[in-house]
Amino acid sequence: MPLWITRRAVPAVWRRVPWKMVWTVTLWLASKGRDQVQKNLTEEEQKEFWTLAKKSKGRPNSVSQRDRTRMKDIVGKAIRGG
Repeated sequence: MPLWITRRAVPAVWRRVPWKMVWTVTLWLASKGRDQVQKNLTEEEQKEFWTLAKKSKGRPNSVSQRDRTRMKDIVGKAIRGG
């Protein structure tokens, strides 16, 4: 994971990150960052991450605003840990 993305993952800053960047990080976590997802998220959060990723069917515009907010929270936590 690029360091500049990790720095922007601070919770207060992460909420202002554009959805396209969050989506890109989500795709990266799903393909190459699975160990980071397992290490930094609880089992329930992991299930929710995968459910939201599958629900989108690969299309970022098909994710509702509520799910986008939740995805931002989950992806931010997966990146920064804790």
